Amino acid sequence: MTRTYQLRQFRRPGQTRTLAVRVLNAVGKVAPGYRQPDADALWADARKALWSGQGLEVAADAHARQALAQLIDAINSTAQLNFVGRMAAFDDSRRMALNHLRIQALLESQPAIVDTVLPAPIFVIGMPRTGTTYLHTLLAQDPRHRSIPYWESFDPIPPASGPDRRSARLAKMLAQMDQLAPNYQAIHPMTAQSTEECVALFMNNFRTLQFDIQYRVPQYVAWIQAQDAAIAYHGYLQQLKIIQHFRPAGERFVLKDPAHTLHLRTILQVFPDARFVFTHRDPAKSVSSICSLYANTRAMFSDAVDAGAIGEEVLNGYWPAGLAQAMAIRESLPRWRYADVRQSDLRNKPLDTISSAYAQLGLAFDDIAHTALQRHLDAAAQLPRHRHEHSPQGFGLSAAGIRERLQPYVDAFDL
Repeated sequence: MTRTYQLRQFRRPGQTRTLAVRVLNAVGKVAPGYRQPDADALWADARKALWSGQGLEVAADAHARQALAQLIDAINSTAQLNFVGRMAAFDDSRRMALNHLRIQALLESQPAIVDTVLPAPIFVIGMPRTGTTYLHTLLAQDPRHRSIPYWESFDPIPPASGPDRRSARLAKMLAQMDQLAPNYQAIHPMTAQSTEECVALFMNNFRTLQFDIQYRVPQYVAWIQAQDAAIAYHGYLQQLKIIQHFRPAGERFVLKDPAHTLHLRTILQVFPDARFVFTHRDPAKSVSSICSLYANTRAMFSDAVDAGAIGEEVLNGYWPAGLAQAMAIRESLPRWRYADVRQSDLRNKPLDTISSAYAQLGLAFDDIAHTALQRHLDAAAQLPRHRHEHSPQGFGLSAAGIRERLQPYVDAFDL
């Protein structure tokens, strides 16, 4: 990735859209029902694709069927998708439904996969926009760490025969997204080969708050928050075992998804040997950046995106409440099971900060890890720096109000 991305303060949907996308959305207004997502139709299409592609027939897991039905109902009720949004929701949901069926078929045909032993996991924990991606990338440089490149989370099952085109397919999709939303990668740079978070695995079972970032779906959010998170994490664990089965690697598995922050109790149940690295950032900056993430993501798919409403939604939503709960659970953990990292320290002195995180976890930051990390930092220093502009005022908030809402957290970590 050699291009420099610059994303200005969000003000209205469409401010960065290309002419082609604007024309496509305008034309789509004459057919408001075209590509309207339908859960039963999506499963039928996925079953047909599985049969024609692999000659297999398998039923979807009941939990996934329920989740997709809830998601599609919410999308059709409140997301107010434009034409591109309807096409994206339909195509993405069909792809994920097919992934789900392929996973079910694989586990039925090779049940021993569930006995795969995973490397001991280290979970990166923190609200979005607190340095979790940067920390995850740095931890992944240690040759003894197992992480998941985006192409592998996007499609965890390799082809049974022939060349593996998963990376190429994802690169094509990312190029299309770049056409849809130029400069979006200023928020979250992505390539097919880069270390990526776990969210795509949860999407294959339709149980993740990622959908709330993409679409305005408050009824889906209410539904999923009332669900047993162990259902989602069981499906997640199965996919991690699939990934490790086909490409075994690593002494430790470094995993990251900001939504992990909301489910620490479940993670401790499903991964009893897990350790954690918590990221911390001035919430006036992180909440503003979260708002920008939501606004710019939803604006790819809808013309009804209100910056002020998103500010209120984020500040009074599940992230501050979930963070407080995560910090309470953190206090109950043995000290060797977690490390704390401030985003400002990570940016200003990455080697020292990573070394400190290793020490807090009781791990050795030796010459192997140091050399690999230094090599990555030297290479990254030659790349262009992206610019992501955002401010609390742009979303109807104030820095003082955000910090007051999270004052105990600000004080605890000197933010």
